[in-house]
Amino acid sequence: MHDGDATATIAGAAEAMGAPRAEIVSQYVKSVRLVVPGAPGIHAAPKDLPRLNLDLDVDARQVADGSALFEVALVLRCQGRAPGGQALFEADLAYAGLVSVRVAGGVAAPDVLEPMLLIDIPALLFPGARNLLADLTRDAGFPPVLMQAVDFAALQRARRAA
Repeated sequence: MHDGDATATIAGAAEAMGAPRAEIVSQYVKSVRLVVPGAPGIHAAPKDLPRLNLDLDVDARQVADGSALFEVALVLRCQGRAPGGQALFEADLAYAGLVSVRVAGGVAAPDVLEPMLLIDIPALLFPGARNLLADLTRDAGFPPVLMQAVDFAALQRARRAA
């Protein structure tokens, strides 16, 4: 029998081996902008489902030199157009998380930090950003934009290839 906490034992072993540990300190809306250029007239016309153009980007930066805190932001830009091409709405938002990264012996190597900050943490932040975009477009009088899950590893590979 073992009286210790298995979670604490695993965390302690990972820390002793120098594996970084990340903790999301806070999640927040960094910026949001919604423009409905044709309002109010656009809402008087019969509505077709808008054609969507969606861009997603991930930005990560260290809060201060030598700091264990990083800001990771998901930046979403969504434009809805009528079938005729008229702009119905434009939504831009940055949904961010403040992340504490701890590693025994100092700062983690960039090759260890990069996948954590550009793949793992964005995957944790994504549901909040997706919900915010859906609520924003719904509250503007349009069908909510419902984003599918994003493969952040594939996104990072594509970004490196470009």
